[in-house]
Amino acid sequence: MVKKDLRRERELLRVSENRKFILETAESIFARKGYRQTTMDDIAEETQFSKATLYRYFRSKSDIFSEVILNTFQEARSELQKIQKRQNSTETKLREVIRYMLSYYRCKENITRIFFVEPTLMQKIMKIDISDHVALSGKEQTIPKDYVEIVIAIRQTITEIIEEGINSGDFRAVDPHEACTVFSSLLRGYHFQWTTINDDYSVEESAKLLLDYFLIGILTSKKCEKGERI
Repeated sequence: MVKKDLRRERELLRVSENRKFILETAESIFARKGYRQTTMDDIAEETQFSKATLYRYFRSKSDIFSEVILNTFQEARSELQKIQKRQNSTETKLREVIRYMLSYYRCKENITRIFFVEPTLMQKIMKIDISDHVALSGKEQTIPKDYVEIVIAIRQTITEIIEEGINSGDFRAVDPHEACTVFSSLLRGYHFQWTTINDDYSVEESAKLLLDYFLIGILTSKKCEKGERI
């Protein structure tokens, strides 16, 4: 019988917990101060680790930020997949997706602003071309593989919810992939418009507004029989 190396297991657990703590702390600093204004000294001070210790876990500030971005998208993927699996109508699922994503964008406002509003910075940090992120075109990708997989999974989840609505007759027979692109663009566009004009709409009010306008284009109506292609 092979004896477990408990010391090794404890060390791996400690490393994992320290990395998680550093990333969570760094995310709050990036959200508060922005990427450019955050320093490794800031992260060291708030984590109460020395800079030398930080560099044992991460190569640089950009390395930390890259993992923060990936973790936030993994979080979103997980939550959207939970929504998809619930025993609700497709309209309710879309409403929950909107509500979650708006809350997500607002909670991580500075993080998402860096990602979408500062494309040159993202190219420098993560070698991400934001036009590739939006289109996920067939050309050779410059986006990290892990990130591509998460984006594809998020898009696929939303697409499958729309397909479910089409199959049930709740939605018209639109192209689900096109509908997903419009839906996602609508969410992002609304969020960044909201941050610009600072309207007083709550997440719930915003979710209702977005869902109502989006569904005008895909809900069945008296003028369009269920399942009929438009």
